[in-house]
Amino acid sequence: MRIIEAFVRFSERRRVVILAVAALVALVGGYGTFRLYADLRPDMSELLPANSRSARDLEALTKRIGGFAELSVVLAGKDPLALQLFADDLDDALKDAPPGLLRWVEYRVDEARDFFKPRLLLFLSREELASLRDTLGARVAWERARQAGKAEGPAPDVEGLVDRIAGERKGLLGKFPSGYVMGEVPGHAPGETMTALAMVIRLDAPPDDYRDVVALQRVVKDTVRRLEPEKAGIEVGYGGYVANNILEHDALAEDLVWATILVLLAVAASVVVYNRTWKAVFAVGAPLLVGTFATFGLAEIFVGHLNSNTAFLGSIVVGNGINVGLILFARYLEDRRRGQEPRPAMVTALANTWLATLTAALAAGVSYASLLSTDFRGFNQFGLIGGLGMAFSWLSAYAVTPALVLAWERRAPIPRQGQRPARPIFTYAISAIVERAPRRMVTVAVLLSIASAVMVVRWSRDPIEHDFRRLRDQSALADGGPGWWDQRVDALHGDHLSPTAILARDEGEARAIANALDAHMRATPDTTFGHVLSIAAFVPEGQEAKLPLIRELRALATPENLSFLSPEKRLAIEQVLPPEELRPFGAKDLPDMIRRQLTEVDGRVGTPVLLYPSGRMDVWNGLDVRRFARELRSVPMPRADLPMASSTLVFADVLDAIERDGPRATVLSLLGVVALVLIAFGLGRRSVRSLGDALGVLAALGVGVLWFMGLAGALQLRLNMLNFIALPITFGIGVDYATNIFQRRRVDHAGSVADIVRTTGGAVALCSLTTIIGYSSLLIARNQALISFGLLAVLGEVACLAAALLALPAAMRWRERSRARAAAAQAAAARGGTDAQPQP
Repeated sequence: MRIIEAFVRFSERRRVVILAVAALVALVGGYGTFRLYADLRPDMSELLPANSRSARDLEALTKRIGGFAELSVVLAGKDPLALQLFADDLDDALKDAPPGLLRWVEYRVDEARDFFKPRLLLFLSREELASLRDTLGARVAWERARQAGKAEGPAPDVEGLVDRIAGERKGLLGKFPSGYVMGEVPGHAPGETMTALAMVIRLDAPPDDYRDVVALQRVVKDTVRRLEPEKAGIEVGYGGYVANNILEHDALAEDLVWATILVLLAVAASVVVYNRTWKAVFAVGAPLLVGTFATFGLAEIFVGHLNSNTAFLGSIVVGNGINVGLILFARYLEDRRRGQEPRPAMVTALANTWLATLTAALAAGVSYASLLSTDFRGFNQFGLIGGLGMAFSWLSAYAVTPALVLAWERRAPIPRQGQRPARPIFTYAISAIVERAPRRMVTVAVLLSIASAVMVVRWSRDPIEHDFRRLRDQSALADGGPGWWDQRVDALHGDHLSPTAILARDEGEARAIANALDAHMRATPDTTFGHVLSIAAFVPEGQEAKLPLIRELRALATPENLSFLSPEKRLAIEQVLPPEELRPFGAKDLPDMIRRQLTEVDGRVGTPVLLYPSGRMDVWNGLDVRRFARELRSVPMPRADLPMASSTLVFADVLDAIERDGPRATVLSLLGVVALVLIAFGLGRRSVRSLGDALGVLAALGVGVLWFMGLAGALQLRLNMLNFIALPITFGIGVDYATNIFQRRRVDHAGSVADIVRTTGGAVALCSLTTIIGYSSLLIARNQALISFGLLAVLGEVACLAAALLALPAAMRWRERSRARAAAAQAAAARGGTDAQPQP
């Protein structure tokens, strides 16, 4: 107590210096906070550990091949010719785009078709060429014999052999016969189709350079606007990485602004209503502001940016961190309204709240710190910033509040003269339940716990969210959103357009990789692999040795010898017959539209191998995504350390990291909170009573967490990359309420638990309300992952508050009554025994 009295005297004497230092800290921290929030990175790769394979490979590939981030421009209309003309005009106009922004535009295949048609026979193996030559020769001889009436047996099946040999090679020449990536796709209404032409514009910058991402979309949209597509009856949609990334970023930024405003207003209103004075907003808010700015200022130094997980930590830190100041100032006001002078009231407030608030802040800090044990950046950066927030909230509350409040009291009293202590109706109702029906309340709590345990068992069988659509912005997949247009582009191509890039050392290794993938696809009918784009697919080997066979085929395939074929088949074969001057070709001879996809930044050609996911798999289904990743990494490759990266592999690794790191952080959080409570309640009072108080706090926390998880199971809320955090931090924040109830009980030991609920319950409920407000701000977000986190965290708060204010006090009151009845019975028995003694 002497230390506290000395600190209060010091705070009053040095109030100007303390407040000046606090203002300076807030100013510097505010600048860092501004810089931090200016760098918002919603990309999924920002959540992975920097040393994870996906992150390392993505960085290596981006340096060597520049990345494949794209903006899809989809033209839809009734007139195919109008779509083609508009696409050509847009392509020409984009040639004037600023340098270093646009790599190339993909939308036509006619150049590749015209290049490969006369060279198509070079892609057949020598065995296939020999078989085709022999079968065609036999058919020509059979047809001549038939004309002479001497044919024997069935005709050699040239048509069937051609069809079998063509196989997947048909796609190159027949998939887009117009020469444009154009076709029929699902329309806006169910059952409706529309003609669409897809243009893919590649970004000439790293995908994490958000300024260039925005600049590319702005340039393209401005160019499209100048060309006035509406006059040609053309609808224009945007998709791909660029459009989706901007949508997610803008949604986060917009939601962040609104959430912050709502949190500040709602918390301020709650503080004013509870304390019945507007001065409480400044007395509690100013120290909180100092701690919050200090937190995010340091985060700017240690982290440097925000990701989709940490973007809303400002609202959460304010909602959680304000609890310390609320408890401290509420106790101060309570004693002031009872007539105490400012300095003694402040001494009493500090002395009676520091341990409980420190325990609660440390417990929350421990829960956040448990996330630092993970490699998943979506968890550990959240834990670092959240932990700093809890520490600075406590420090700033106890360092700044005495000086601020006592300085204010010198000018004008904070509470009005004769104003009674606050007694919210809510806590009166709760204390009445605890006082009058403790046994019934305990019975209800037991039944709820049993039901919750059943729901938890069911929920634990499949707790992870695998549908990534439920983690995106709600408008992304809506009609006309980027995700909606992406589905139309995928429908055009048949496979998904987000390849996994595998980088070889040289052309020979690239061919070996492509051969390994092709062999795997042939051996795996239900593979998740689509098509492979590599040097092996466009530059066949052994061309020189195939030329004699091709010349023999050309000599056989005269119009007279092919007369037995239908006109359509004859025309198809004549189109792929090579010219007499056919020569072998290499990678440098390929059309630009193909060669550039196989070229590194330094000009080397042929080292990238692009594997596209099959159209049969759902790239937004976590089970399919993980199956693709496992399948790819199981294919025997030339070497184990081949760099391979894509958004698909990032998604898979995010799910793996959640399942690996989430449970570990949860267990560490629980162990840390248990140890902290045992230590805190044993300080200075190492007794059975202290141990009992600690166990009571932990019992309330356990019941609250059980109810929380039972509610999550009943509502079928699945865990994802963000809301998993709600589990470990619920331990630290949920223990706050029972801690304050027990600490007040230790101070006012003579009072009943119902009286404690009436006095301290209001401040505890207000603490929970401000935390709930912080979490509830996420419910207005458009990002569904944030909504799920907000909902799960709110359920945890409500459950832990109910356990601390209802279940635990009811059990304690029931025990008080039982002991009182037992004591009364013993006293009655003692009196009865005395009365029965014979009189002298």
